[in-house]
Amino acid sequence: MAMQGAPKLDVAPWRVPPPHTLEMQAAPEQSSVTAVALDALDNAATRTAANYWRMLRGSRGLPARSALSPKDMRALLRNIVLLRVIDGGADYEYRIVGDDFVWAYGLRFRGMRLTQIERADPGHGARMRELYEHVRVTAEPLGLQGWIGRDRPNSLFVYYESVLLPFADDGRTVDHVLVCAFHVPKAPE
Repeated sequence: MAMQGAPKLDVAPWRVPPPHTLEMQAAPEQSSVTAVALDALDNAATRTAANYWRMLRGSRGLPARSALSPKDMRALLRNIVLLRVIDGGADYEYRIVGDDFVWAYGLRFRGMRLTQIERADPGHGARMRELYEHVRVTAEPLGLQGWIGRDRPNSLFVYYESVLLPFADDGRTVDHVLVCAFHVPKAPE
C-alpha cells in the first residue's frame, strides 16, 4: 500500500532479456530499469535477501533492524548495503557496504552520507535518493532489474538486479534500508 505523496519511479521496460550469469555483457545503447515483484527476482542473492526479509518480518508490518544477523547473512555480505535513515529521510548513512558495491561504484562509502554522494555526483545521488525515499515513504520492498547503457560510459557494470528492503523498530516507520544487489561486469568495447 503506497502512502500519499510517495516519490514516483521513472521506469522503462527492458530492451534485452536479463542475463543469468556473471559473464561480461556488452552495453545496450540506452539505460533502462524496471520494477519487479520480489517473486520475480532472478538472482540467488537478491532472492535470498528477499526471503530472509520475509522471514524476519513474520506477522509484523516490517522487521526490526535488530533482527538482522551478520551470521545469518554471511553468504550475502559482499552484495549488501545497510543504510540508516537520518531525520526522517533528510539523509541516509551507509553503515555496511559490501565489496560488490565498492567494485561497482569504485568507492569505499561505508560511513558516508547520501548528501556527500549527492555533492560529488549529483545525478547518481538523485537516483539513489529517489529509490531510498520511495522505500522509506511507502514502507514496501522494491525489486529492480536494469541495464546500464552507453549513455553512462563510465559504468563498470552493464546489468544489475537489486532489492531494497525496509526495516522499522516500531514495525511501521522505516529507520533502515537493506539493499542487496548483483552486478554484471561490462565487456570492454
